Amino acid sequence: MMWVLVAALLTGASDAPASPVLTAQVAPAAPNPLADALALETAGNDAGALAALERLVLSQPRWELPRLEAARLLLKAGSAPELDRAQAHLDAALGEAPDNPRVHFLRGQLLEERSAPFDAIRAYEKAVGLRPSYDDARFRLAGLWAQVGDWLKAELHYRPLSKSKPAWVQVRLQLAAVLEKQGRALDAEREFLAARDAQPTNPGVLRTLAAFYDRTARPQLAAKVRAQLTAPEKRSMRVLKPSKR
Repeated sequence: MMWVLVAALLTGASDAPASPVLTAQVAPAAPNPLADALALETAGNDAGALAALERLVLSQPRWELPRLEAARLLLKAGSAPELDRAQAHLDAALGEAPDNPRVHFLRGQLLEERSAPFDAIRAYEKAVGLRPSYDDARFRLAGLWAQVGDWLKAELHYRPLSKSKPAWVQVRLQLAAVLEKQGRALDAEREFLAARDAQPTNPGVLRTLAAFYDRTARPQLAAKVRAQLTAPEKRSMRVLKPSKR
């Protein structure tokens, strides 16, 4: 999430008599250094954005938002020195705003980069606990539970995602996979089919469904699904306007 400062509108009253001609005046926008720094990133200048954010951190060290954005940019780089700097920003932000779910989300990403999945899980759990609608954190959390082999906890987080983000077809496929790992083939098939219904021409979805049918000893269904990968696209007939005669 990109945090943006909201500037208050300033209005003033004048004791001077009103001019016969009314002229609309717009107060100049208040300086917004955080937005300016993020605009540099949008323009493709990550290094300039990071430098601007760290100058803002130096001038306002207790403001957590520039620290979070700086940490996010450093995480994009991913090398060890940048990760150390990101951690320093996140540790300071945690001290200032321990109930900000984005602090914990970014800490989870940092811990993933450092190959500490269970610590990352705890960070994402904290983020989701503070904001249950934090879908990005929940998605990463579900993936980590699947990575460490806890299929039930992975399902616990993929389930609400499949409802809140129906367009994320990958969620359906991963939910189906963790259900299959639990030995619940019928439930898994239901999710695979839901993914196919959502994106009926997606080659990845069709191949995944066909592979599932192969694994469950249904080669005819697998062949039928694979045939859809090479089937010519159906052309819709043009609707003719009624004749005026």
